[in-house]
Amino acid sequence: MNIAVLMTCYNRKDKTIKCLEALSNAISKCRESIKVDVFLTDDGSTDGTAESICSNIYPFSLHLIKGNGNLYWNGGMVAAWEAALQQGKYDGYLWLNNDTYIYPNLFDELLEADDYSFKTYGVHGIYVGSTQDPITKKFTYGGFNFVSKWTLRDEFVHPDGKYHLCQCAHGNVTFISSDVVEKMGILYSGYLHGGGDHDYTYLAYKAGYPLIVLKSYVGVCENDHEKDGYDDFMNMSLRKRIKYLYSPVGYNLHNTLLFQKRCFPYRYPFVWVMGYVKALFPNMYIRIYKYIRSNI
Repeated sequence: MNIAVLMTCYNRKDKTIKCLEALSNAISKCRESIKVDVFLTDDGSTDGTAESICSNIYPFSLHLIKGNGNLYWNGGMVAAWEAALQQGKYDGYLWLNNDTYIYPNLFDELLEADDYSFKTYGVHGIYVGSTQDPITKKFTYGGFNFVSKWTLRDEFVHPDGKYHLCQCAHGNVTFISSDVVEKMGILYSGYLHGGGDHDYTYLAYKAGYPLIVLKSYVGVCENDHEKDGYDDFMNMSLRKRIKYLYSPVGYNLHNTLLFQKRCFPYRYPFVWVMGYVKALFPNMYIRIYKYIRSNI
């Protein structure tokens, strides 16, 4: 199997090197023969990331794409994916976050899931890897299902030794088969930073492609979204709250609304109103949010 690994980074040299070392180890431990090319967008790093990784020797071809410092996650992944498509045809594309350190079992898990998907559904699909906290070993990222179409409350699908389908997935370590790419294309370029992974996987699910959660955990990744900083947000001035509302690394209302428009359009007006309520009247927002979560 020929696999293109897609990555993007900005000023996380040590993590990126550790991620690539784990990837190298997983390639060497795969029981079958695979060919891996890595397409990595360095989005204007100033900590020597590009120089450090290019000085190392890896069991894969490394293609470095230079960004302008404003690509964030989604833009960087789009650039990496476009470069991979220009390079040639692959059997699939692996999204890999540079703060995710994969286990040696990853590629064996992917190959087994690919075989299962084709035999069961007649098509190669999307295979979602689950990660766990490096210390607590608790679930951090992977696949999930929406259990409320109004609040989009979700439940994670934990790996338990069996295959399970999901509706949506994080992009930390997720494999997209070429069958899906031929129909769905690549990540939607309209997203700033996060959101594109949820958009792509959910729309692929809606299009009928199987999103299969791998049987076992395939890596570690600390959950850096666990604390949303809302206490800090409450103490911000109005100007700072509005800035946070639009920041690609803050609330990012742009992405939130874009996701509603593309995937859940009936929620768009409500989310638009609540976005501004959050910035202008945060105490009211909390009361409304708690009521909705408890009653819907």
